[in-house]
Amino acid sequence: MQRSRLLLCLLLLSPGAAGAFAQGQPAADPAASRARCAQLVEFWDRYAGNKGEGGGSVGMPRKSAVADCAAGRTDAGIRTLEDLLRRNGYTVPAP
Repeated sequence: MQRSRLLLCLLLLSPGAAGAFAQGQPAADPAASRARCAQLVEFWDRYAGNKGEGGGSVGMPRKSAVADCAAGRTDAGIRTLEDLLRRNGYTVPAP
């Protein structure tokens, strides 16, 4: 779990992520969006990520969201993570 957080942080803080974000979503603050992605991934990993056996079906949306966030598509990543949390009965944390 620590390794996935480190990887997420490295991907979100990479120079390419900021540039890709600026091309796709110029209206929002890129740093705030990356921070929100990291917050939601950390919340999922802490409270929901390892809560059952054979939970592979929820692993794919999480991986997809992390990939979206890392590629600068933070709106899509945030949407996916928030939906994943809601579908699994969690209250989405405030930004």
